[in-house]
Amino acid sequence: MSYVEVAVDAPVGPGRTFSYSIPQHMSLEPGQLVWVPFGRRILQGVVMNLADVPQVEVTRDVLQAVEPSPVLSPSHLQLALWLSRYYLCSLFSAVGLMLPPGFEARVRSRITLLSGAATDGQAGETLRPQSQEALESLAGKTGLSEAEFVKLLGRSGERELARLIDKGYVSRLVDLPRPLISPKYRCFLIPAAPANGQSPGMEKEGNVPSRQLALLAAVRSSDEPYPASSANKVFGHGVARSLVDKGLLAMDWVREDIAPYLTSGQTSGQTSGEQETDLQGSSLTLTAEQAGALDRIQTVLNDPSLTPRSFLLHGVTGSGKTEVYLRAIQTVVDRGDQAIFLVPEISLTPQTLERVNQRFPGRVAVLHSGLTQRQKFDRWWEIRAGAYDVVVGPRSSLFAPLPRLGLIVIDEEHEWTYKQEESHPLYHARSAALELSRLTGAVVLMGSATPDVETYHHARRGGHRLLELPRRIRNLERDENLAPGADQELAQVEICDMRQELREGNRSIFSVKLAGYIEDCLRQNQQTILFLNRRGSTPIVQCRDCGHVATCSRCSVSLTYHSADSRLVCHRCNRRGRMPRQCRQCGGGHIRQLGIGTQRVVDAVVERFPGVRVDRWDADTTRSGTGPGDVMARLTSGETQVLVGTQMVAKGLDIPNVTLVGVILADVGLFVPDFRSGERNFGLLCQVAGRAGRGVEPGRVVIQTYRPNHYAVVAAAAQDYASLFDQEIKARYEMGNPPYNRLAHLVWQDINDGVCQRRAANMARQLRQEAYAQGLTDVQVIGPAPGIPARLRGKHRWHLLIRGRNLHRFLEGVQLSPGCTIDMDPVHVL
Repeated sequence: MSYVEVAVDAPVGPGRTFSYSIPQHMSLEPGQLVWVPFGRRILQGVVMNLADVPQVEVTRDVLQAVEPSPVLSPSHLQLALWLSRYYLCSLFSAVGLMLPPGFEARVRSRITLLSGAATDGQAGETLRPQSQEALESLAGKTGLSEAEFVKLLGRSGERELARLIDKGYVSRLVDLPRPLISPKYRCFLIPAAPANGQSPGMEKEGNVPSRQLALLAAVRSSDEPYPASSANKVFGHGVARSLVDKGLLAMDWVREDIAPYLTSGQTSGQTSGEQETDLQGSSLTLTAEQAGALDRIQTVLNDPSLTPRSFLLHGVTGSGKTEVYLRAIQTVVDRGDQAIFLVPEISLTPQTLERVNQRFPGRVAVLHSGLTQRQKFDRWWEIRAGAYDVVVGPRSSLFAPLPRLGLIVIDEEHEWTYKQEESHPLYHARSAALELSRLTGAVVLMGSATPDVETYHHARRGGHRLLELPRRIRNLERDENLAPGADQELAQVEICDMRQELREGNRSIFSVKLAGYIEDCLRQNQQTILFLNRRGSTPIVQCRDCGHVATCSRCSVSLTYHSADSRLVCHRCNRRGRMPRQCRQCGGGHIRQLGIGTQRVVDAVVERFPGVRVDRWDADTTRSGTGPGDVMARLTSGETQVLVGTQMVAKGLDIPNVTLVGVILADVGLFVPDFRSGERNFGLLCQVAGRAGRGVEPGRVVIQTYRPNHYAVVAAAAQDYASLFDQEIKARYEMGNPPYNRLAHLVWQDINDGVCQRRAANMARQLRQEAYAQGLTDVQVIGPAPGIPARLRGKHRWHLLIRGRNLHRFLEGVQLSPGCTIDMDPVHVL
């Protein structure tokens, strides 16, 4: 085939490719990364497929390949095409999720003044003053980078640069960069094949210097290839190169293998060969529910014709879901396939990795953004070569290049962190995993104690196979006094009405009941977790004289006071400032701090219980260098008596000595203007309650709230998911929200609030007219309205929602206005 269809790194429509000719000297395959001309620029692209006939009559040639072999598999190319069309992003941005780290690059171009080109105009040409000054700045220089030169040209700089190139004033020199990170290779010396029947050793000492003869003898006498680094060290630099130039030696470049991931029990001096490679089975006895769930999973794993190939494992906290995951992975690995184990946050990766490594020592790879680029690069290529059976990590690990994918595990599938919200494509890992399952035949195993309402609804309707684990179990190896078959009760949950506490004169952040329980735990040498989903000390700093609240100058949010460094911090843009002594508005000195955060909870614990060993786990401690592994180690060893944290402490912790969980304020996030706020609050409360009572001693949970009758709080206290689901699904049916309709969230951002509002209003009007023209009565356009927050990082925000059944078809021909971002199936609608 003479042509290729290339996904180009440019802001083009969903799924769009461009046709290029294959030069005679070049051979290309789907999945290769290439450089191609695109207008006046040179861009990266990925070959999506070969073609006999191009889309256009005149095509341009591919310039060169970045890597000689394909970097993406056919299934990943198809997944990228689906991501592009479903999430309405360019095809290359979808492909970028799957490229090796460091491979994405842009050309470096320089602008030089052509010889003979007068800077004062040619043939009567009149130049703009800025263009004249820019040309004069090039005189006597080897050139400027294109970005610098365009900046000198001022407004419409790129258009003016194109004119100057056409008129012969300047030229553009393009440098096609190599990937930022390249594979590591080691060079070995081997004897060259004799030429013309000449036998080795026919060199004369007069023609070959003594050091070269010594190296030649060493290479020929060595039973293994001789490292070039050793030759340089022993015989000097350049000696080996001289022998290669004379045809007496040859160089053999071998890709350097990186040492596999070292488990906590393996020292750095151990090699992969010294590590135990036999897969370690579990001695735990499954309950009847676990065994039944595993049997159904294995049935589908062993029969590729069975559908659906997705499971929802709904089990209460502590019901043994992880053991079912590991047994299912064991089934896949035993037959020679591989698995992906997704966790919602990086902070949970070490805990999961430790458990998976114990079961599959030396065969587990971890991928996440905390690794260096070189570590990610090396791990990517090792995974592609089949060096690992299991990949563990957050949502980006879904795109690991496993050649024999058999199973995808999504732990805590309800978590919104599986949704990409920072950059395109704005994909959800759960939806992408289900599509990858359809393309590869792999099984998807989703698990949660509080499943996403939409996922559970689809499972009840047969979209997924529903598995239930209704009982909490105990680890018999850990709890020796427990009789086989005995169940472990869920923690006892009590709701504490903080309004009543105020009426009784209690101004502390701890209710009388919670304070008493903490004191009992400390006396009995047991551990406590205190949960508050708000970091910092106080979220509001206010002047008591005029009522002015300290707000971020770039975002329309209040600044949070952090007592650890006595700073005011914006939790949106991370802008920092000093705590004011006087009000900036009225000059008053009565500054008051309102509200509570995790830092204030720590201070209150230390003040109320002197001598207690308190630890804090939130985003601030992680940024300060305290890793989740350090916090976990202190908690597991018993060094930490009270752990205070945000939602990080609500997931994955299995500490037998934690007998008390206190929710400082359950109302945080409960009344956010989002139809999922009740569901999210219920999930957090249930998850954090599940941390208590996992050992021999029974657990207690105290939920402090000012809305004790709210349905989400009541359902969480009873840990009654069925009640929450019934309430939520009824409300969503009445309002037409997912799962009964799909949503598209459109957001405009601009430094000018009026421009932003006009664009949003014009688009809302256009969309309503389009829906009317197509006769789509089920499509609703809601808004526009200011975003929450209305200003973020210096840009004003307006948004609108589109609600309907077949939104992709409706949005096919719609041209979005500048500054607009579209998010299909959003997890937040603020």
